[in-house]
Amino acid sequence: MEVGGVVLHPRRPQTELLRPGAKLERKMIDYLHRIGIGEIWIQHDATADLDAAVAPALTTARTELYQKLKNDFGALASATVSTTRVQVYRQSIIELVFALIRSGKYAHTCHQLLKDSSHIFTHSANVAFLSLLVGLEMETYVVRQRPRLSPDHARDVVPLGLGAMLHDIGKHDLADEARKHHEIHPVPEDPDVGQAYAGHPENGYHMLLDVRLPATARHAVLNHHQRFDGSGWPDRVIATRGRQEGPQSGTGIHIFSRIISAANVFDNLMTTADGDKRPTIAALCEFAGGRFDGWFDPLISDLMIRRVPPFPIGSQVRLSNGWQGAVVGLNFQQPCRPSVRILDDRCRTRGGDLRLIDLEAARELHVVECAGALVEKYLFELPTLRPHGDFRTEPDTRAESA
Repeated sequence: MEVGGVVLHPRRPQTELLRPGAKLERKMIDYLHRIGIGEIWIQHDATADLDAAVAPALTTARTELYQKLKNDFGALASATVSTTRVQVYRQSIIELVFALIRSGKYAHTCHQLLKDSSHIFTHSANVAFLSLLVGLEMETYVVRQRPRLSPDHARDVVPLGLGAMLHDIGKHDLADEARKHHEIHPVPEDPDVGQAYAGHPENGYHMLLDVRLPATARHAVLNHHQRFDGSGWPDRVIATRGRQEGPQSGTGIHIFSRIISAANVFDNLMTTADGDKRPTIAALCEFAGGRFDGWFDPLISDLMIRRVPPFPIGSQVRLSNGWQGAVVGLNFQQPCRPSVRILDDRCRTRGGDLRLIDLEAARELHVVECAGALVEKYLFELPTLRPHGDFRTEPDTRAESA
């Protein structure tokens, strides 16, 4: 077999292990397994039409963002962030936005979030990517949630990306235990750890007060743990300088904070409390379950569940009847029921093409394995798609004015 897309090191994404065209040998495959890589893109006649899903420009933009975060967060020795660094981050976000737009329909198929989320910079890069993906996808909703701005200004998602990549910067001087803690995992027995962790949004907010960072980005850092039902934190007294008290709720939470809140939790669900990796579908299954009822804006969580594919384009899957196939089409109505091309010469149509199965129509079949991992227990069904339409269309300014 030959490699079809760049293979990056899971803990050092700036390091290219393999490039397209490289021959795969047993020693290399064994090495990839040992370092935690469970799947790579290979050249195959049956999936040659899907090679655009590799989206190399998007991979490059994400890797460069990761590298900047790793270098800066690792060297951060004082509770300050310079204006110069903020401008560098801004340029990285702009480049990532352009890469997402250029990747078009394949942007949400790039499922390989950077691993090793125990590091702040890895998690921050993932949350920035997810937040921008959601923000661009639901552009109309974002514009409508910012009615005081002109549509051109309101749809600018660069501040969203900046807030997302810096959302955990307040953890920079915390002890390892507090830095790795997250509210979705069991509360630590040591109350000091929980208290230190709870203070990181305010720490980050104050670190960014004196730099040229958009106010929306700075407030997103402060409020990325607010919940839609009003059960989040911190208290509004911090941002309002005592004029208001209590947590924020509903659409009173800025749209950027709402997006980052959901992306933050989702990326943390990609690993267990012990730091072990989980399949994307496992994170999606839990994210879509009842555990987080009330936490997120329903439109944002609904879109994220439907747009982050449990079985991305090109994934090798095994169906419940034993057939092996490659995912060639996503299903936003029911993400666990994609279209699969059967990779077996015996399963060809009369015209000689490999057989295509739409799992939405073939309800007697389902995916049981993806990239070697058993996933049957994580399969989920979603309610009928909400009638909110395509968020990327232009907003109805008459309704907004009314």
